[in-house]
Amino acid sequence: MKFKKEIAILFLILFLAGFLRFWQLGQVPPSPDWDEAALGYNAYSIMTTGKDEYGTRFPLILRSFDDYKPGIYVYLTMLPIKIFGLNVFAVRFPSALLGTLAVLLTYLLVKELFRNSLDARRYSLIAAFLLAISPWHLQFSRIAFESNVGMFFNILVALLFLKGLKKPLFLLVAAFFAGLNIYVYQAEKVFTPLLVMVLFLIFRKEILNIGRKYLFSAISVGLLLILPFFY
Repeated sequence: MKFKKEIAILFLILFLAGFLRFWQLGQVPPSPDWDEAALGYNAYSIMTTGKDEYGTRFPLILRSFDDYKPGIYVYLTMLPIKIFGLNVFAVRFPSALLGTLAVLLTYLLVKELFRNSLDARRYSLIAAFLLAISPWHLQFSRIAFESNVGMFFNILVALLFLKGLKKPLFLLVAAFFAGLNIYVYQAEKVFTPLLVMVLFLIFRKEILNIGRKYLFSAISVGLLLILPFFY
């Protein structure tokens, strides 16, 4: 497959993914759920006053309905609210955008996994297309679900980790996003550490060939980011 043809197909896939995720985003589904209302309200409150609905200054964890939501999605929602106003579209915008970008990351991840195969381009385009039209992924991309953002970061961490085996500086970036993902969604507190452990186990031979300073720096970045979580 020629490079120009590959890029053209990828562009069409991304256009389809974006259209399916952004079309009538503020109206479909027809009503925001209470989590979306809480995320939007707290994002607006922190943006205008620096405090959440309970008066906590720039919290990492939001009390909300006493279910204590991790705060990253709220901070991602501030800019859309600033641009589009306090409405359903703005609250769902980060999920739809990162859901669309997850399709691009999937393409890059599969291409990296099969880089030694003659069919790497074909596999990566098929994977991206399947995610673009996946009913499961569409559902989570069209609602303000923190889990959708967590999935985006997990794909990104895996991609950066694989890149880091050849260029160790990418390991630092992978560690940064892995640590950040702890503050995205409750399940990521379990899943992301397991993902990192599995990647280390699978590629332990390659990791041993990486300079200690890069490996130590990556581990340090991850640990520093999750320290506030333990507090």
